[in-house]
Amino acid sequence: MVKSGHIKVHDAFEQDWPGSQALATEIVLNVVRTGMALHARVETIVREYGLPSATSLGVLEVLRAAGEPMQPSAIAHRLLSSRPAMSGVLDTLQRRGLVRREAHPDSKRGRLVKITPAGMEVLDRVLPVLHRTEATWMTRLREHQQKQLVESLGLLYTELDPDSKSRVWP
Repeated sequence: MVKSGHIKVHDAFEQDWPGSQALATEIVLNVVRTGMALHARVETIVREYGLPSATSLGVLEVLRAAGEPMQPSAIAHRLLSSRPAMSGVLDTLQRRGLVRREAHPDSKRGRLVKITPAGMEVLDRVLPVLHRTEATWMTRLREHQQKQLVESLGLLYTELDPDSKSRVWP
């Protein structure tokens, strides 16, 4: 039997918390814990390639996929990040020479962000390693389980954000 490191609540959970559902709480606990573990692993990998965070990797991926400079607010929206948090990430990436901010041609105060050749090079080095590693993380799940997990997480997310839509990353 395959070892599973999941979290379970105690047997009297629903009696202790009227109106609750033990399975719902177990799902939340396990999804959050697994998300935190995956995030920590991704952070470790991207830092080995000189990026400060997984968010910074996402910024570079979004900019490369766009193929043109983007407004910081559009990048933040794409990454489900706040604009102030995005500003800090962009500051760090610019200091490292991975993105460049330039004046927006249609706005005196607006800025556009563009990925630099150095940013493209970092992506070309880190993404193959990250994607191969992601595949190893999924080896305990058969392909149909992986597809079911993606579908189930999508349904859960839609419950949390009814306006969300399926999309292609990045």
